[in-house]
Amino acid sequence: MQDEYQKIIDYMLSSGKRIKEKAGQIADIGIKKKYLTEEDIAIERGFSDLIGTFQGDHIVFAEEENFDFQEGENIWVIDPISSTPSFIGGLPHYAIVCSHLFRGEVFFAAVYDPSVDELFTAYKGKGAFLNEKKLDLKYSESNGIILSLSTECKDQKLIENVWSKSLEFKPYRYKSSFGINYCWVAAGRFNGFIALVKDNFPTYAGKLMIEEAGGVFTNERRESNIKESDRIFVGGSKEIYDKLVDSVQRLIQ
Repeated sequence: MQDEYQKIIDYMLSSGKRIKEKAGQIADIGIKKKYLTEEDIAIERGFSDLIGTFQGDHIVFAEEENFDFQEGENIWVIDPISSTPSFIGGLPHYAIVCSHLFRGEVFFAAVYDPSVDELFTAYKGKGAFLNEKKLDLKYSESNGIILSLSTECKDQKLIENVWSKSLEFKPYRYKSSFGINYCWVAAGRFNGFIALVKDNFPTYAGKLMIEEAGGVFTNERRESNIKESDRIFVGGSKEIYDKLVDSVQRLIQ
């Protein structure tokens, strides 16, 4: 699949460079949902057209027009623009996110942040990379964790509890792309993360990215085999993971 992966990367880079010029100057056309642009739709359709040229049976599972999860041997999980609100507002950091599942396992992931021209990639068993430089997730006393809390989460008490329980880990809350937040952990900019998500489109990519960088990525039940229905995730360096997931489990009991 290496040729196919390179085609996906090339498509992401060209799309990212195009939408960077539109950031902050594009309308929200969402009617049934907030935060939707013509580029979200165009990028997803472009992915579908490209993947349709690959040999074999391939299924697209994506946020805008292909959001019904189906079982299959080759599944491509896509978030055409992760953090569309940032894109509409002309703010960093938004991303194009894609991952490939083969027989239920993530074999490839790519996350491209056009605002700073950072391309994160990961290949099962071969490592994770930032602009082709291999990543090695190492714990640092000076690093904190990222809290990625979906704006769709209406349980204010839960959000407050997550924040208060995470204070010992030096939490930072970024409202940018979930996919980018996962990659920042893989790059060692943060020791770990707690994520409450509304959907899983960036999650499969984040899982492979962090695992291939040497970290751990699970749901709140310590299960590494992500299900489409999962909505709480924990991960990061091996040194912090156990303490972090124990804290989350106490929160939700």
